[in-house]
Amino acid sequence: MAARVIRSSSKTRERRKAPRVAERVPLAIGEADGRLQTETNNLSASGAYCTLDRFIAPMTKLQLQLALPGGARRGAIRCRGVVVRVEPVVSISRGGRYHTAIFFTDLAARDRSAIARFVHRQLAATTKTSTD
Repeated sequence: MAARVIRSSSKTRERRKAPRVAERVPLAIGEADGRLQTETNNLSASGAYCTLDRFIAPMTKLQLQLALPGGARRGAIRCRGVVVRVEPVVSISRGGRYHTAIFFTDLAARDRSAIARFVHRQLAATTKTSTD
């Protein structure tokens, strides 16, 4: 699957400091009620956006584990994060699903760099593909 560049609309002001890319990356989420397996809808060095089959309240602290594809980093990245936004998916056929934004709160500098390199590589590949 080709990565897509995510841009804000001209009517909205982009508040993000780190570039993000629409990329499916396996994501394990641990919280007090157990563990969830999902994948990101998009990813940046600051956080992840994913779809979950259950509601996790904003400001909930989470344990996270992601595996960057293509050997971008040896081993899984483990960090902590906090839910910063939750939006119900408006679709009767999809049931109780929630778009969930997670901000990385405790991420080692080398892991943040690995994610940033991965995002930049995906963005560069997308830009090259769109100009060919």
